[in-house]
Amino acid sequence: MTEIRQTPIILRSTIKTMTLTSKFKKDIQTLRGAVNGDFFLDVKNPKLLKKVRRYYENTGVVFSGDPLDDYDILMEQVAIDLETVEAK
Repeated sequence: MTEIRQTPIILRSTIKTMTLTSKFKKDIQTLRGAVNGDFFLDVKNPKLLKKVRRYYENTGVVFSGDPLDDYDILMEQVAIDLETVEAK
């Protein structure tokens, strides 16, 4: 019997990753505040911003390289994920 071997990239993309709300459970209110525009996440909690960005990069979100555009892309993704959770 032949064994099918997958590259790490394909393997990682086929494994179900943690959701935003399960990975950042204790930071949901902070993320909600940033999405609502109450404050800028890069000012209030730059470490969390870096972790959330890395999370989305690992899930396949492509950023432009421009800090302002990247922040908007990130907040849109967070908003989508938070709406998905609230809709359930």
